[in-house]
Amino acid sequence: MNAIGKCIFVVLFLEIAVSICQDDNSYKTCSKQLTYTIRNQIQAPTFEYSLQIPFCHQPFIRIMERAVNMSANYKFTATYFPTLGYFIDAINGVRGFYTVNNTWWQFLKAPDIMLQVGVSSYYPTDGDHIIFNFTQSGGK
Repeated sequence: MNAIGKCIFVVLFLEIAVSICQDDNSYKTCSKQLTYTIRNQIQAPTFEYSLQIPFCHQPFIRIMERAVNMSANYKFTATYFPTLGYFIDAINGVRGFYTVNNTWWQFLKAPDIMLQVGVSSYYPTDGDHIIFNFTQSGGK
């Protein structure tokens, strides 16, 4: 990478960092709050964590990003599909393999209501309890 390319990269990186910091500060004025739980009782490493998160009107993928900034217990990877939005591939390194062993991450509203949209399209309401539950179907 030449010097100009490095400078452009640094400027873009700084703009993203400032944007994230400003985004973190914007939550201080939000009056809505939800509980976000991630649960895996099927395969190692097993875990269950819950976190109270303040939020404003936004899709759940942004709240997931906020959780990553709030707690080291919350990590995820996702794939973006232009016409569909984000697909959650793994949480805390645990990846579902539906075609291999029928495992997948359920996206639920507590106690057990399967959400009919994905993280890019779901806009939570104040007091929601959202759960990602690692699941295995079909008894494999």
